[in-house]
Amino acid sequence: MNPIFKDKKQAARIIVPILIVIAVAAIYLLKNPPFQDEQQSSPLVVSEIDMDTLTAAGLPIIIDFGADYCAPCKQMEPILESVSREMQGKASIHYLDVQEYPGEAMQYPVQVIPTQVFFLPDGSPYMPDESLGIPFTLYSSKETGEHVYTVHEGLLTEDQMKLILQDMGVAE
Repeated sequence: MNPIFKDKKQAARIIVPILIVIAVAAIYLLKNPPFQDEQQSSPLVVSEIDMDTLTAAGLPIIIDFGADYCAPCKQMEPILESVSREMQGKASIHYLDVQEYPGEAMQYPVQVIPTQVFFLPDGSPYMPDESLGIPFTLYSSKETGEHVYTVHEGLLTEDQMKLILQDMGVAE
């Protein structure tokens, strides 16, 4: 009976790298499970914006538009999740990936990402208090001049999001 390896050193040189590759692959798969439905990973993530459904809850609404390739969007992800958890039942906070759902995003004035759009519980646009010191862009209808969207472009801190929600009538 012939041994597969000439000596223990030769066996170690072959087996150790194989074990390292297996360990790295196992760690990768644990952190990035295959076939995970991203929409199920967070209740924040939406594939469409149904204002009738959102306003039925009677809560202020924040919709964040971003994408996976966007570094500032990734920075904002834990902030959105934290504020959403803290404001459960007090505010409706959602995230829409503009790369995955460009048609849905095109219905809103999204020019850069991340962009947040704010609505009062009845679906009307939020009118921010100027004392917040947070820059907003207000959009009006060309036909009627009616205020239709309140938008913030860029990152918001957790404190800024809470200030905005407080201004929208959410009590902590």
